[in-house]
Amino acid sequence: MTADQPRVGILTSEEYADLAEDGRAIAAALEDRGVRVEPIVWSEVDTLAAYDAAVVRSCWDYHTDAEAFLSFLEDLEGAGVAVYNPPAVIRWNAHKSYYRELAAAGVPIPSSVCLEAGTETSLESILHEQGWAEAVVKPAVGAGSAGVWKTSLEDAADDQERFDAACADGDVVVQAFTPAIERGERSIVFVRGAYSHAWNDPTKADDFSDFVEPELSYEPDEGVLEVAESTLETACEILECPPADLPYARVDYVERDGTVSVMELELIEPYLGLAREEDALEGFVEAFISLVRDDLEDTRATEG
Repeated sequence: MTADQPRVGILTSEEYADLAEDGRAIAAALEDRGVRVEPIVWSEVDTLAAYDAAVVRSCWDYHTDAEAFLSFLEDLEGAGVAVYNPPAVIRWNAHKSYYRELAAAGVPIPSSVCLEAGTETSLESILHEQGWAEAVVKPAVGAGSAGVWKTSLEDAADDQERFDAACADGDVVVQAFTPAIERGERSIVFVRGAYSHAWNDPTKADDFSDFVEPELSYEPDEGVLEVAESTLETACEILECPPADLPYARVDYVERDGTVSVMELELIEPYLGLAREEDALEGFVEAFISLVRDDLEDTRATEG
């Protein structure tokens, strides 16, 4: 193994053992550049010490055993494998209490309340205390729209049993509902802290949390891009991690009447739309190879 020809494991889930669209595109582009690549189902291996680097991709089942997933990444790092994004970044992003940290730092993200597992409280009282007519309830550790549902002051009493079950199952976040989400999100992708590309992500009319296939690439205006950049920079300040150390990041947001609301900062395993954006794929792969080689050279210089 050399810094010029690193061996990279692309981490995925059992369902996507042969990688998803993004992962396949990344693997092919890396191999074209002489990088040895292998898909790895994260839950089926104990160590990847034979690899120089591992990049998290379609691990969309991580939330089913988040602690095992996070421990696996940390063990990899401890074995000398460069992990992207870094395990400390992924651990922070895996729990939606990060919403409150970003909000406290000035990021325009809907206000939220985070409850520890086993909390017994009234859903209706939370909405009253926060002054929310509508809210979204979601697992604090979750992927996609799994376990996400909407409530309101009118329905909260009827939803209490469902809410109690959610709290018994794990940490829960209750977040102010943003009506603009019903028209769909937009996503902005960053590669090593630099803007790469963006797309619209419309919703199905019958479910605000059920998004159709990403489409309709667009260029965000300067104001929107500044909000997205600031969101990533703020997270990196909290984490004490330079944006350039992150090969990928995605900011999801909605906009209404000129006001931008950040909905998610995705630093774990976001879909990046690289297979649909040839220039973006090329940019990502070049940046990733550069990052891996730089990190390997730094590690070997330190060891030497």
